[in-house]
Amino acid sequence: MKPEQSKECYEHHMILKAMLDEMHDFLFGDTKHTNDVSFVSKVNLMFDELNFIKHILIGSIAAVIAGCIFIGQELYQIDLTSKNLNVYAENSRQIEIKLARLEEMIRKNNDSEF
Repeated sequence: MKPEQSKECYEHHMILKAMLDEMHDFLFGDTKHTNDVSFVSKVNLMFDELNFIKHILIGSIAAVIAGCIFIGQELYQIDLTSKNLNVYAENSRQIEIKLARLEEMIRKNNDSEF
């Protein structure tokens, strides 16, 4: 290898080393700039936040589904109770009608005896 080639390789090596150091400092942080947050730390923070949001959304969806099921059951109970009350009211009305007929028959029988 000629000395000129060796010098050229060394310069090229130093340029590549400087670029690699810049990439390392960007990705993992730099001791000279301690106030800056590294790219990897930013990505980890974003991932943690997105994961937290995902868990909140899943929990919210589950809560909404559970609420809908609960409300549906309550509405079903209200509907069933309403139908039972309607049946009871109809039966009570029928009993009152029968009772009124019986009273009328008793009055007629009592009036005819005198």
